[in-house]
Amino acid sequence: MTDHGPTASTVADDAPLAVAIGELDLPRHLLDDLAAEPDHTGELLMDFATNLYHSGHGERARRLLEAVREHHPASEDRQYASVELVMLLRRSQDTRDLAEADRITSELLRPGGMAEGPAEVLGENLRDLERWDEALRCFNIASRQLLAEPPEDLADEDDLSLAPLVSRLLVRMRLGLERDAHDEVALAVAQRQVEGLTDFPGEEGGDWGDEGPDGEVEPIYSREAFDGARARGLLTGEIAEHGADTYYRAVERALREQDRERPGTRWSVVLHGVGEIVEFAERSGQDPASSGTALDWVDLELSADDPRLRAWPPGRNEPCWCASGRKYKKCCGSPSNR
Repeated sequence: MTDHGPTASTVADDAPLAVAIGELDLPRHLLDDLAAEPDHTGELLMDFATNLYHSGHGERARRLLEAVREHHPASEDRQYASVELVMLLRRSQDTRDLAEADRITSELLRPGGMAEGPAEVLGENLRDLERWDEALRCFNIASRQLLAEPPEDLADEDDLSLAPLVSRLLVRMRLGLERDAHDEVALAVAQRQVEGLTDFPGEEGGDWGDEGPDGEVEPIYSREAFDGARARGLLTGEIAEHGADTYYRAVERALREQDRERPGTRWSVVLHGVGEIVEFAERSGQDPASSGTALDWVDLELSADDPRLRAWPPGRNEPCWCASGRKYKKCCGSPSNR
């Protein structure tokens, strides 16, 4: 159901949440995951709620989402859980469940309360239900940092960062509202996307088809290789010190910057290991810690049909390229990573 970025809070930090989930008879493997990845507490619990729902345990999924919604120490996680609970309740035919979904929606839409990420997810749900006025309120919230900037200052922003403005534009058009200056920015993004449909992955896919990566390929250490690369000094600096997620989000920002500087370039990423870079460096007499070595490895060693190649950016609802298991729009592509 949800796949948003990590927070700094953990189950151990919050007694009410620990007590609440302790009453839900969660499986040992989930408890082990929570202990191993405390920064992803809310995300792990909500992902498990998704699994419960799809395996026919809707009531257990609801109770778990309610526990996160009521007790998680991070307000953004509570809001994500609220949105997920709303979507679960709206799948019900029970009028009481539908009324509860509307009540929670109204609560989320109170002025000044909702964060950008949850607002974007709720807006997409309301748009699908053709509840246009409420959807617009959500997309206004999701776009508020962008709306605070003069439109002319957004010219250098990448299209992904401007996606909430595009969603806002589409709803405003549906409502018959006169375009404002920020709509003009969004319209330019939408036009670029339409013109580039033959060149870029669509909403639901990051696949170049049979053509292969004939643009630029960014080599990136895989999650499995990250610790080894850091231990051998192949990854250094602040982005390596704070773990794999920080590393991947920094790579994402760098890719966006390159995309801004070279519009129209087709980008791919490849998640590689340590051994192949070290071996290539030894054969070619290069420094394995140099970024240029990995780029040369791409040019000389990587085949166009390598299954590790992924088009960047992926579709917003597709799995993130960093192999976190989360959706791109709520992982490296999330509003919080601008």
